[in-house]
Amino acid sequence: MKTWKMFDTATAEYVGYVEIEDNTGEYHVFEIPRTDTHLVFGGTTNIGFLESGNMELDLDFSLDENLQELVEDLETYYNQGAEFMIHIVCNDRM
Repeated sequence: MKTWKMFDTATAEYVGYVEIEDNTGEYHVFEIPRTDTHLVFGGTTNIGFLESGNMELDLDFSLDENLQELVEDLETYYNQGAEFMIHIVCNDRM
């Protein structure tokens, strides 16, 4: 697995949020800002945005296709485990 590093999201474009339901019925919600090179996911608190992880954008694909890859990897993380993720890198907050 790649090493996680935090991204500066101060000038990132807000894309929206994703909500993942795992096999146990628990929901996981992430806000998604986009930098020039990555989709970043995490949550906003009263102290600011807390990054949980990121995924490098594949510039050969549309934003929607990249978002689909992000959602699929998040579903994999919560339902099968981190060792089966392909595209995302996350921190211990997950």
